[in-house]
Amino acid sequence: MQTSGRSRAGRLALALAVLQGLAGGAEAGPLTLVGSYTWETDSVVGLSGLEVSDDGSRFVAISDRGWILTGRFLREDARISGLRLDRFLPILGQDGLPVAARRLHDWSDAEGLAMAPDGTLWIAFEQWTRVARYAAPESAATWIRDHPSFRLFAPNRQLEAVALHPDGTLYAFPEQPLPGGFPLYRLEAGAWTIAGYVPQQSGFAVVGADFASDGRLYLLERKLVLGLWWQNRIRRLTLTPAGAPTRDELLWTGGRGEYDNLEGIAVWLDGTGLRLTLVSDSNSDPDEPTRFVEYRLEEADR
Repeated sequence: MQTSGRSRAGRLALALAVLQGLAGGAEAGPLTLVGSYTWETDSVVGLSGLEVSDDGSRFVAISDRGWILTGRFLREDARISGLRLDRFLPILGQDGLPVAARRLHDWSDAEGLAMAPDGTLWIAFEQWTRVARYAAPESAATWIRDHPSFRLFAPNRQLEAVALHPDGTLYAFPEQPLPGGFPLYRLEAGAWTIAGYVPQQSGFAVVGADFASDGRLYLLERKLVLGLWWQNRIRRLTLTPAGAPTRDELLWTGGRGEYDNLEGIAVWLDGTGLRLTLVSDSNSDPDEPTRFVEYRLEEADR
């Protein structure tokens, strides 16, 4: 989801004058902060989807301006200390031409990313709602036929995330709930079905998703509080074999304004437990830099 820039100074002034003390709101949970890294770059903006390799060394990311990035994390004491880009490629349409070169911005608004072990990519596009398959980052798109309900979502509230289950099943998630909650779109035999619904809680919306190797689903959610602060949180769902959600756990809620606009999540094993790597969308706002944030899951049954 793309948002317009806002004055950080104006937001803080209003917060201090009218809503003193509202900037808290963080809730403790089983996630422990590993560290965060701010990427100082003017050439890459709008990161909205992320995948990280099993050893945490490599990443693939997408920009809502229509680009795919691949690169490597530099780490010190297991924390991200820098990154190196390997490739910076345009996302292509079915005709093999860059989606960002089209006259309508709606074509290039890439928001969700999932990657299979063989390198196959799935990308969810929001404002012209669709999911496309890519054999490789430089490949042309193979379009997956829409579910009829895709057209029910408001502009800029459409598909925000895709995630690949360890059994190879693809799921997609919109930012706007339907009357029953957020639908869990499940791709079966080349067609989307709705496996179930995730209830909306406290006004948060789904913006990122990834599966752990045990099949549990991690959702990154966010909301804009009174037009002033982004607030983020992470939920974990256990799904039935048919994909319906059962157990629903809240793992972490960030403070209001803590990390700006987090939109992408990648879940991987770091040798001692589960690691969650998050990335923020800078919104082309110098007051909202691109930031990678990492948490470790601290619980006995991870």
